[in-house]
Amino acid sequence: VAVIALVAGGGANAAASSVAATTPAAIDAVVSGTSPAKFTLVGLDNGTTFSAQHNPKEIVIDKPVAWTRSPSSSTDQPELLFRRAQGRTMSFELEFDTSADGSDVHGAFVSRLVALAMVMDSGPGAPAAKRRPTRVKVTAGAGAIAFEGVIESIETRYTMLLPNGTPVRATCAVKIKEASRATFVKP
Repeated sequence: VAVIALVAGGGANAAASSVAATTPAAIDAVVSGTSPAKFTLVGLDNGTTFSAQHNPKEIVIDKPVAWTRSPSSSTDQPELLFRRAQGRTMSFELEFDTSADGSDVHGAFVSRLVALAMVMDSGPGAPAAKRRPTRVKVTAGAGAIAFEGVIESIETRYTMLLPNGTPVRATCAVKIKEASRATFVKP
């Protein structure tokens, strides 16, 4: 599991803290202050772009490797068999806050993020390519982190409500499964 801390500001210390996860060009961009700091998700199949209000504090990328024990192995140091590769998963939390102006955080941010996980077109006669959620591309900073896949889950926690019930603060935990393509399969 790789944990990557995003650098929101500049400075040598900030760049040095993310050296393990960036290229030299990306580090130079962060140090010089030319790095686009917005964390962005782009719908590859529908063109929708979502820019986070704030960068996540960390991004976790997990790369499982599927090994199985050989049926004939009976020792404490078993023979292992590799059968197939598995894609990575990326997870992160995004925080949204509209308490300063009292506007609805769901309408301003959460609903636009969740739209990337919704079926693009489920209507009668919709083409098969649109009967599923879009694939997304995640980019952060100067392109040091780029990830393509499908949204596997979005968990939303509303953490502050106004007296009238309007949500003004929310945290969304997002999990994305790596995928080079996605297909709708009829049930």
